[in-house]
Amino acid sequence: MDLSSSFSPRNFRQRSEKAAHDAALRAVLDHATRYFQAKRGAALDAFADREAHFARARNARLTALSRLPELLEELERNATAAGTQVHWAADAAEARAIVTGIARSSGAKVVVKGKSMVSEEIALNPALEGAGIEVWETDLGEFIVQLAQEPPSHIIAPCIHKSRADVAALFREKLALADLTDDASIPELTLLARRALREKFLAADLGVTGVNMAVAETGSVVLVENEGNIRMSTTCPPVHVAIMSLEKVAASLEDAADLLRVLPRSATGQRMSSYVSVLTGPRRSGEKDGAEQTHLVILDNGRSGVLADPVLREALLCFRCGACLNSCPVYQTIGGHAYGSVYSGPIGALLSSLLLPAQDTRDLPFGCTLCGACKRTCPLGIDHPKLMLRLRERVCAGKPHLLGAAHTFLALHPLAYRLALGAARAVDPHLELLPRLPGLASDMSAGLARFVDSRQLPQLKTPFAAQLRSRRKKRGGA
Repeated sequence: MDLSSSFSPRNFRQRSEKAAHDAALRAVLDHATRYFQAKRGAALDAFADREAHFARARNARLTALSRLPELLEELERNATAAGTQVHWAADAAEARAIVTGIARSSGAKVVVKGKSMVSEEIALNPALEGAGIEVWETDLGEFIVQLAQEPPSHIIAPCIHKSRADVAALFREKLALADLTDDASIPELTLLARRALREKFLAADLGVTGVNMAVAETGSVVLVENEGNIRMSTTCPPVHVAIMSLEKVAASLEDAADLLRVLPRSATGQRMSSYVSVLTGPRRSGEKDGAEQTHLVILDNGRSGVLADPVLREALLCFRCGACLNSCPVYQTIGGHAYGSVYSGPIGALLSSLLLPAQDTRDLPFGCTLCGACKRTCPLGIDHPKLMLRLRERVCAGKPHLLGAAHTFLALHPLAYRLALGAARAVDPHLELLPRLPGLASDMSAGLARFVDSRQLPQLKTPFAAQLRSRRKKRGGA
């Protein structure tokens, strides 16, 4: 998929239409999302009292949001007491400046990164590279998309859109491996990436990671992974910078444990991820590993505004398990890059709409069928469809719609409704002409025209309401 300067939510309609016609992409997405769903389903089937654990995890997140200012201050106090330098960033530009400043002051020439969606959100890599610093993604999926010069297309599986043959071709070109064939095995490809990255870990001056959660009562950051690259990124370089969005705080270690019982099961179908690191400050005297200097950057970037909305703040409960993407029929059809944003799928459409300029994201809430698969899948009970509708209301607020007003009138007057439908059925049985009448030129009629263009509607000789009345009479008389 071409990811040029048009990579923006503004191009969601065009990108999604193009992706929907990409049979190869759909095949890869179908295979990958089915795999994730099967693993997750098996893990949850074996999860005793899972609804109780889901409720505890949701309560931990609700507690954090309800006490957020207080908990963030507690986190800063305890992290500082443990030796971590805490920085506050109001927006992406300030966060980039903070991290770049730390890199420059420490004389960093090589930076290794663990997988971090928030670092993608603030466009950190280009800022570091602009400062003359070599930056390497060390998560396998992130390493692959970095070589391909693409953004990640999934919250937990950045290269979900690529087949094994795609990766082999990429490694052959970018890693100068002329003998590598397209049928190379996954272990072989993984070993090649490991060899390429090992020297980067050893040469790194600074490590950058995200934060799965930060614990206010201890000042710790918790990092979850399966590859060990995050642990190497936080222990090999002398300086570690962790970047967290401000909602990722947990009040206590007990709350963090409640979240950790659910997160890996929902994300990758594991009882626990291979590596769970709880880092509290820099290396202490007598310890054999760990960074000598640790920093925590707490990023707002629009989240405090979201927190102020009593309905939309629910989106901040998300702990990025990615399960809603794997269950979403829209994501399964168009993939992540169509969204034109770091965050994709149902939660991505919500977060992007809330954090990015409204004029850039107006189409995202409408790229949803409202089927509710995301809500049913979410272990934290986030009601994605309700939030999508709230965002749609915001997009349409204050805009007069002639067609909408007419439909409201007809819906309130059944006789007029039946007469209007009868006339429309007689004149335009396939609804091909009416949406394009000049007198109905509005956003809603244009949307209706697009709806009709992409569907073949059945010609109902007998209205559904009439069919229903007839069947009821037959059943009543039987």
